[in-house]
Amino acid sequence: MPTYIQSEPKKKATYFVEPDIYAVEVVKAVEKQSQAGNPMIKLDCQILLGEDETGPIVWDHLVFVPKASWKIDQFLQSTGEAVVEGQEKNIEADDLVGRKGVALIGEEEGAENPEHRFNSLERWIFGDEKKRWIESKKTAKHVKAKGNAYAPQPKDQDDIPF
Repeated sequence: MPTYIQSEPKKKATYFVEPDIYAVEVVKAVEKQSQAGNPMIKLDCQILLGEDETGPIVWDHLVFVPKASWKIDQFLQSTGEAVVEGQEKNIEADDLVGRKGVALIGEEEGAENPEHRFNSLERWIFGDEKKRWIESKKTAKHVKAKGNAYAPQPKDQDDIPF
């Protein structure tokens, strides 16, 4: 009979998130060729939900052709690297693993079942848009109830009859 060592139970798995802007982390990067035969890096990006909770993995492809350089620039800027116009840059897939950025996550319908929804990485968020998103996360306030609205409340001590 086969045996194994049990791991720590995981929280509820999240396989779909509502389309919005999320932090993501590159968990895998593989050098490949595009369908047209161009050099490409396929990125597996884990959606980060906070407090050690993660969402689904979404994919992106960085294709190394002049007409797609804008997308590589946006990825690099989103993950904290400066982009200098006209500078030649060598990128290794292994160096991208562990990078964290911010991305707009969208959704697609399933090919076999249109009611089944999948997340997709729509675009990388960088520059001022990224700064505003980070600031909104820092200033977001969570309101906690101070009491139960249905619990008996203390009676007012004034003389008004209503």
